[in-house]
Amino acid sequence: MLDINLGKTIELLMGDTERRKFQPLFKAVYSIIAACLLVDVATPLPSAFSVSAQLLFGDDTGPHSHLKPFCAIIFLALGLAVFDLGKTTLEEEVLMHEDLFCHSSTRRTITRFIAAILIAVYIKALLLMFKSALGDGEYLIRAGWMMLAAVGLLIGLGLYVFLGAKAEALLYHTRKR
Repeated sequence: MLDINLGKTIELLMGDTERRKFQPLFKAVYSIIAACLLVDVATPLPSAFSVSAQLLFGDDTGPHSHLKPFCAIIFLALGLAVFDLGKTTLEEEVLMHEDLFCHSSTRRTITRFIAAILIAVYIKALLLMFKSALGDGEYLIRAGWMMLAAVGLLIGLGLYVFLGAKAEALLYHTRKR
């Protein structure tokens, strides 16, 4: 009759004991980073609310009053991107138990981070295009480059997900035999 701890035995056999020792420290650091990101969302929001209030209740007819809605959108998009990054960090690194040997969880984490960045880049590129259409044409070239970068990032992400899924399916079928 033997009484063994199955979890520790598997950790020992898979060489995972050292990583497990540092896991609480890693979770604490990720928690601090996620908390700071979520607090940082409060930075652009007051500016967005202020500009929105001026648009709703003010009668600003200055030379650049037509650009004020874009300022509010930029601040809100920045807040959304930072919030999404903080939320993703909290969910993926602190709350979720992640198996380092499971490729699909790693692919999902990378996909979520890149998607958050991709959305922020697309929003910024669209805002620059709108700003150019309203008469400030100097931003058109930058908007085009940002849109091209976002398309490249999207294509790269698509290839990464596609090839990663194919590799994982191949690995699954190889192990099944």
